[in-house]
Amino acid sequence: MSKGSSIIYNIIAIIFLILSVIACIYVVWQFASAPASSAAEAVVPTVAMLPTLTASATATATDLPTATPTPTQTLVPSITPVPTQTPVPTSTPLPPTATLTPIPSETATATPPPTETGTATATATDTPPPTLEPSPTGPTPSPFPFDVRSGGANFTTNFANTAGCAWQGIGGQVFDVNGSPLTNIQVHVFGDNNFDQYTVSGSNSLYGVGGWEISVGTVTSPSNYVVELITTQGTRISSQVAVSFPGDCTRNLALVNFIQTRPF
Repeated sequence: MSKGSSIIYNIIAIIFLILSVIACIYVVWQFASAPASSAAEAVVPTVAMLPTLTASATATATDLPTATPTPTQTLVPSITPVPTQTPVPTSTPLPPTATLTPIPSETATATPPPTETGTATATATDTPPPTLEPSPTGPTPSPFPFDVRSGGANFTTNFANTAGCAWQGIGGQVFDVNGSPLTNIQVHVFGDNNFDQYTVSGSNSLYGVGGWEISVGTVTSPSNYVVELITTQGTRISSQVAVSFPGDCTRNLALVNFIQTRPF
């Protein structure tokens, strides 16, 4: 082979080598830039909401009401009777008759002479003088400075606590001579089964400022008690009030109120 041919082959080989390098660079550049372009152009598909089937009422054909003809009234002719003429009776003249009129005759009537009427003379009688009746006196004043109000115990249902029917007791208030609540007055309750307890007015505000309360049992049952006011030395200062429970849940609270009638 000549030298000139070798040079030509070398040039061709160099050209192919350069083209190969360029092709490799181009391929590498394409692979390097392709992911970034794909990532940028990637579009995330949106989630399509599928419609849900909802049961709907199916309209059913309803027969329309048919018009019913309204019956018309038919006038029936009535036969009107023709009035008949009633013959008027004619008066037949009678010949006049002679009437005899009796002539009164004079009759002598004897008139008795007037009789003398005696005049009654009033006779004086002794009338006894009216008897003077003693005027009724007022009620006997109580020897105690306190008296029960409203005539005695009034029964009602338990409103003072949450025990309801599982409770029975006596409560009330004490008032002074002006009707104002009075506190620190001793209240004494005693009765069945040797029951004996004390409290003071003003110790239970559920009944008022001068309120008090004593529980006598945890069940409603027929039982009898006595309520009174006493001093700190034990002297009674009120009339005694009898309390008789009927054993009824609607009447398991007896209200007894005292009022002062005079100073003590």
